[in-house]
Amino acid sequence: MRKAVKLLVLGGVVGAAVVAVKSFRSEEQVENLPVQAAKSAGMGAAAGGLVGLAFDLRARRRETKRSRLKRAALRSLPSLPSLPIPRRSVDLHELERASRRARKAATKAAHKARVKAEHLAEAGREKLAS
Repeated sequence: MRKAVKLLVLGGVVGAAVVAVKSFRSEEQVENLPVQAAKSAGMGAAAGGLVGLAFDLRARRRETKRSRLKRAALRSLPSLPSLPIPRRSVDLHELERASRRARKAATKAAHKARVKAEHLAEAGREKLAS
């Protein structure tokens, strides 16, 4: 509804300004200038409000489409295993040991992946060279 209100106000201001500019440019004195300005401002406000409402509806429709896509993407993700929350009674030494083991396992996996990637890259280079 933000755009509808903004364009409603803008349309009213533009409508009143158009009548004011026309009356100043014409050489005739307009006796009912406030009435004409009010009518023109009302028509401009109505037109601006309708355009703003259309923009708001379009934005809402696009947002619902985005949220549907986000929900579908989140549903397609594999669920992660829930990690136990350490309690205060858990020994910090055990946590350090588990952390050290996990770090070692990650380092080994990274090393194996690097060696395999280097091997595949070398095979690709040989294949391109021949």
